[in-house]
Amino acid sequence: MFDIIVLGSINMDVVVKCQGFPNSGDNLFCQSIRMTPGGKGNNQAVSAGHYGKKVSFIGCVGEDSTGEQLRDNLQKRGINTGNLMTTSQYETGSCVALIEQSGDNTLLVNKGANFSFGEQEVRNALHNLEAKILLIQMETRQDAVITAMKIAREKGMYVILDPAPVEGITPEAFPYANLVVPNSNETQHITGIEITDVDSARLAAKKIHQMGASDVIVKMGGHGCLVYQDGQSTFVPALKVTAVDTVGAGDCFAGSLASALADDLDLLSAVKFATVAAGIKVSRFGGHEAIPSQEEIENASQD
Repeated sequence: MFDIIVLGSINMDVVVKCQGFPNSGDNLFCQSIRMTPGGKGNNQAVSAGHYGKKVSFIGCVGEDSTGEQLRDNLQKRGINTGNLMTTSQYETGSCVALIEQSGDNTLLVNKGANFSFGEQEVRNALHNLEAKILLIQMETRQDAVITAMKIAREKGMYVILDPAPVEGITPEAFPYANLVVPNSNETQHITGIEITDVDSARLAAKKIHQMGASDVIVKMGGHGCLVYQDGQSTFVPALKVTAVDTVGAGDCFAGSLASALADDLDLLSAVKFATVAAGIKVSRFGGHEAIPSQEEIENASQD
């Protein structure tokens, strides 16, 4: 039995650190370009497994060298890849991320193999898998997402839904989620409510709850997040840091949150752990290697 099953996307990211966002037709120098494993599902699996949890990843790569590199990276980090599928029909997913000096990021994603599997493949993968938690996003096909959530609930798993990216969001999934964790932009897309403060976040979280989600966390970037549970809300402030790279911050939060919940922490304690983890992550430039250790989180929490 696993602690956590993650179903989602897996990409090779090309990360460009630049002075500012280029205009159409610009030919500019940048500060650096690097390639790093990415994709929301991949990032979340690595983050969850970073804290000693048994994690199984369900996804798909192409029959190419990039797919082999991504599989090797997961295995090196202790993630079970028995259900990481391979297809000859699509290339491995990829992403170009532009990181501005503020730490803000702009992403261009090639879905590739991430959209090559659906309901039947998910049924096959989950048939003999058991876990405490299913962590899932919406960067794969809609039928794959809904099927996985339904099966997980039938098996008694706790289902965490990260409703991202925006264009993949379907409210049909919310009733199958124990917990939904959108950021401010995703929350506005779902509810039509602009997130400007705690009150607007509370109102939006209540609306998502009314759409079927049991509990809701509205992530408010550098401000913190609003936890809505059992009709009550609590604001958790962000760790005070200087952000240099926000790519993967939400995935670090989700994976850390799942890890803490797998340790049977209550939701508020798990959110505080994940908030510190994501805060440290954005203060560093890097991918999986920038995920903080348990000791770093505990030390930062005491400051």
